[in-house]
Amino acid sequence: MCASLPSVHGILKLSASSLVVAMGAAAFLWAPQPAPARDASTNVCSRFAGPGGRDAGPGTITDPYRTVGHLVRRLRAGETGCLRGSVYREDVDITRGGVPGRPLTLRSVPGHRATIQGRLAIAGSADDVVVSFLRLDGSTTNGEPSPQVNGDRVVFRSNEVSNRHTANCFILGGAFAKYGRAVGTVIDRNRIHDCGRLPATNHDHGVYVEAARYTRVTNNVIYGNADWGVHLYPDADNTRVANNVIVGNGGGVIIAGEAGGDGYSVGYASDTNVIEWNVIANSTLYHNVDTYWGGPTGRGNLAQRNCLWNGKGGNFGDIVGLAVRGNVVANPLFVNPERGNFELQARSRCLRLGAGPAR
Repeated sequence: MCASLPSVHGILKLSASSLVVAMGAAAFLWAPQPAPARDASTNVCSRFAGPGGRDAGPGTITDPYRTVGHLVRRLRAGETGCLRGSVYREDVDITRGGVPGRPLTLRSVPGHRATIQGRLAIAGSADDVVVSFLRLDGSTTNGEPSPQVNGDRVVFRSNEVSNRHTANCFILGGAFAKYGRAVGTVIDRNRIHDCGRLPATNHDHGVYVEAARYTRVTNNVIYGNADWGVHLYPDADNTRVANNVIVGNGGGVIIAGEAGGDGYSVGYASDTNVIEWNVIANSTLYHNVDTYWGGPTGRGNLAQRNCLWNGKGGNFGDIVGLAVRGNVVANPLFVNPERGNFELQARSRCLRLGAGPAR
């Protein structure tokens, strides 16, 4: 369904070189975003995990823990757990977080790029968590989404997220808030790609905001996912989806709700969501922007100043419950999409509009 786009075996341009990480019989080619210069010292790390480590050890850089799970269990509010470059094949459940202003942080050691291969779940009991500079590979979860977010004020920044077309990637407030409604999630500056089963089922998305408030999806590149790049359904309120490149997914962004009686005790709708300054292009199955109201119609939703191009079903579908203004239809003129480079050429009308990730 996404044959015109690079698969996870394509080269993803976010730095000068690509890294090959062996994962079973196949290999991923990743090109992570480089850590900023101010982040170059291991002094940012409170405890460490690494190859050859031992969970009975002290978790220092020279004597690290062995597993991510043990590392996060040892962290306290305001501390940062760092992973030395390796592949950590385990499911990771973060059940305790930080406090406002003093988050619990999980990241790669500066200068390294570690991979967690398995499910990453942030429980409703874990607020104020930051996950950054990691590769998150959900291909071994037996169809479970990953990452799963049920805590509040959780931040994902500068990660690479994929699952080789096996399930949803991000899900916020999953199981319709059974394990906690996600409030204040930030998904910023990530590459989210090749999520969801093929052939497409209309159930597997790059970012699935199910039961959440005040979500921010900003400055990401979201591409090659089986169904929607960003799916707001059925009770996603006050979401801001801004300055992303959302390209070559089954569909771009949909704002939706559902009637009661089919898994929901009452009808729900997604309200007061803003979709702005995105480049949304080349959707392979559906529209670039759409709404769906299986029950009550959402209110206060807005799509403005987006740059739209070449949706299979058109640029806009049913826009009931969605105000539309100031959008343009223009070829984004990506620098080299076949090689995974979705930067905009200088002559792109989308760039002049101000759409796409902040530079």
